[in-house]
Amino acid sequence: MTHIFIINPFAGKMTFADDLRTKLESVKNLDYFVFNTRYEGYETELVKKILNIFEGEKLRFYCCGGSGTMRNILNGFDDLSKAEVAFFPCGLTNDFLKMFGKDEARFYQIEELINGDVIEVDYIKTNYGVSLNSLSTGLDSNCLKKMRDFRSFRNFNKEMPYTLATIYSIFVSKTMEYDVTLDDEKLNGKFAEIFIGNGCIFGGNLYFAEKTCVNDGAAISRIVGNQRGFSMLSTMLLLTGRKYDKLPEAMRCGECRKISIRRTDGSPFNINQDGDLIRNVTECNAEIVHKGLHLVVPKGVSL
Repeated sequence: MTHIFIINPFAGKMTFADDLRTKLESVKNLDYFVFNTRYEGYETELVKKILNIFEGEKLRFYCCGGSGTMRNILNGFDDLSKAEVAFFPCGLTNDFLKMFGKDEARFYQIEELINGDVIEVDYIKTNYGVSLNSLSTGLDSNCLKKMRDFRSFRNFNKEMPYTLATIYSIFVSKTMEYDVTLDDEKLNGKFAEIFIGNGCIFGGNLYFAEKTCVNDGAAISRIVGNQRGFSMLSTMLLLTGRKYDKLPEAMRCGECRKISIRRTDGSPFNINQDGDLIRNVTECNAEIVHKGLHLVVPKGVSL
């Protein structure tokens, strides 16, 4: 087997790429190649090139970065059922790995993944590519858009742009009217947030559901009503604290296998796929692909 490491050198601390290369040099009998990403979204193009070069060979890909890096790598495959992918995290939140509880820490040891097992997990397939953990629109997609405006504050603290963009989105962003179809059920209204998750954690500490399973063929759905300002802040704090019994009655939570989202007035909107912003969407259609991805996990780790 050939091990392919795709490193996002812009994720995590500045020495992340060099530190990882040093670790790999010390691993005995490892047939591997290391590739650095060059710009945002380059991972998708890179995976396609690698698959062409190594056609017919057994490959294991390692995402060395954050959730967005992982999403871009997955979108490089024409057939994810034939892919074998590991997640070596170095992002801001790495939400999907939190589904493994106390075993999450083991994913930060590259040797654990090199010698790991393969399990089958679900993923989210949309008409704008695939994602592993979540798909959403509303407050969080507004937040991603504003993060670029606050990018210079990263020099003070790497989480500062996200924090400032979140505050801005809570108190300034307007709610829009959407037409939503969950499986066969149709909904309409002004919604602050529309979320479906293969996992149930989003944004680092927002628990949209008490628990979920990433290989049961269903997604967690949660739709937040027409909230802004302090009412929305209160809802986010309740989700962070997992106080589901105190959430507003207007907030809807359930399961679905398919979802369709569009603005009622037909205007384009933005969606968030695992921390990547997709702009100018006219309609988003998504479905859960049951056990469609071979994910590498440390030996003995189970869901």
